[in-house]
Amino acid sequence: MQNTIINFDLKILNSSSALDEVKNYLNKFDCPELSMDLSALNIIDAARILMLSSVYHYGKYPEGKIFCRYMSNEIKALVEGISIPNFELI
Repeated sequence: MQNTIINFDLKILNSSSALDEVKNYLNKFDCPELSMDLSALNIIDAARILMLSSVYHYGKYPEGKIFCRYMSNEIKALVEGISIPNFELI
């Protein structure tokens, strides 16, 4: 997958329904590579959704990858110390 994704699988706009959106998407589609746009969320919500989505995705696709767009590099610093092998920030 390229570093620039034009069409994201999921564009998360609301943090309260985000995890349900991710779960529903994973149940509905075959997506060992999932791309999410969390740029509309604040850093805390984006980090929380990214980490929990990573767990759900790993459960279904242990060899899969999540590509996540977030507008700030601060999220990388926030989640860098946590071992989440199946995601990449773009």
